[in-house]
Amino acid sequence: MKQKLIALAIASALSAPAFADNANVTVYGKAFLTFDQHDTGVAGTASKMRVNTNASRFGVKGEEDLGGGLTGLYQFEVEMDADGNGGNGLGKTRNSGAGVKGDFGQVVLGIWDSPFKVAHNAIELFDNTSDWSAIKTIGISAGKDYNTRQKNMVQYWSPKFGALQAAVMYSPDEAKTTTVNKSILSMSATYSQDALYASAAYESRADASVTGTNDSALRVVGKYDLGDVWVGAMIENIKTNTGATTSVTGNNLELVGAFKMGASSLAASFAKAGSTAVGAAAANDVNQLTLKYTYKFSKRTEAFAAYASKKTNGATSVTATTVGGGLVHSF
Repeated sequence: MKQKLIALAIASALSAPAFADNANVTVYGKAFLTFDQHDTGVAGTASKMRVNTNASRFGVKGEEDLGGGLTGLYQFEVEMDADGNGGNGLGKTRNSGAGVKGDFGQVVLGIWDSPFKVAHNAIELFDNTSDWSAIKTIGISAGKDYNTRQKNMVQYWSPKFGALQAAVMYSPDEAKTTTVNKSILSMSATYSQDALYASAAYESRADASVTGTNDSALRVVGKYDLGDVWVGAMIENIKTNTGATTSVTGNNLELVGAFKMGASSLAASFAKAGSTAVGAAAANDVNQLTLKYTYKFSKRTEAFAAYASKKTNGATSVTATTVGGGLVHSF
């Protein structure tokens, strides 16, 4: 009954007069279903077959001319449960919010991918939720993950100055006390023109690990596109405080590339995470190799096969493997 009510509410909303009267409303989404065999590599655990929804999504966005060179905008996007594991058809909130744009740039309030996370998207081979994605290794150090979508945030994108654009996001700590203020500042500067993409991103997290200190992350991403072939790379440094004057430094990297042959393409990614942590903490000493074959039926629909091997070095080494494939349809 609950699922029927949700479906009815969506159908009613899409047929409402507001949609009929506003030509700038866009309904969009992505169905991203995969079937794989996953083995954690941990002794005593079983290898499993899985059908996953991944980051399947449904969204509505639109704009309105406010006059004086201003445009109002909104976007509401949620993950959709397409394999039944969620039980109610809906998952977590994705990029959603409202804002304005004009000659000054664009400002949005809500929940959105951080500039630090977005800087890597240009060289990502998969949606970020799958076990084939490089962000299961990079963007992580000492158990802290910087591949995040921040809630309660305000984000500003500058206008483009030729090929250059900047982004700044601030997320205040709504649970702030007199002694703890876990606010987050994330920013990036991006150059994108013709075959070249380059981005530098920085994020600072106050009181994240130790009160009175800031954890931080810096990454540089590059991509060169030759048409049927492209190559990319990323390096990053992540500082995690362990005390008032002590910290762990994570140095991560990724090398990635793809080769297109008509409707088919082959791609590979190698990601490595390492740190100064004593004893090589599990989250800080990881190597991941991913291979991908894709066939595009059209601009909106593709099928792929993929393999990933992720080796984690700690007191003992563990290698997890994921092999399978999927279908992606965007609308």
